[in-house]
Amino acid sequence: ALLITFDSAIELVQDYTDNAEVLAKAIRQVRPGGGTKMFDGIYLACQEKLKAEAGRKVLILISDGDDNLSLGTLAGTLEMAQKSDVSIYTISTNSSGFFGITARKADKVLKRLADDTGGRAFFPFKAEDLSESFQDISAELRSQYSVAYRSSNPARDGSFRSVKIETDRKNLRVKARKGYYPA
Repeated sequence: ALLITFDSAIELVQDYTDNAEVLAKAIRQVRPGGGTKMFDGIYLACQEKLKAEAGRKVLILISDGDDNLSLGTLAGTLEMAQKSDVSIYTISTNSSGFFGITARKADKVLKRLADDTGGRAFFPFKAEDLSESFQDISAELRSQYSVAYRSSNPARDGSFRSVKIETDRKNLRVKARKGYYPA
């Protein structure tokens, strides 16, 4: 895992490590800053750190979903995440809807980031519920299956291709990204 923060600046706080204590120490040192470059932070993480990685790529975003400083857009951020084959799991820091219209709009952004990339959005009621969100993400990642297919369209034109996966089994829940960009 690695840790990137995004406020008025985007900072790689801890590069890739498999040492949980090193990562925990880096997390404890993070302090909130002013402004938010959420879209730019996600874009750069996907482009610079995750795109070249092999295997399953997951980004866990802990945020209120509000972005007020990014140069990039939600659409551009989603495109980069999809081109990088990154699933985004979001955890909202908005407390149970008490922050009105702005929080509801920001939570919709978090939900879209998750849904469009094959991840999942979490909306813990209070900060103490964060660990449960991480446990749910961990359980979900351990119980996923991969499905592959070969497209009948040989063109590599860079356009987004929608994919829909359905099952006739009522006890199964299919959650998948909404499509892909052919490489």
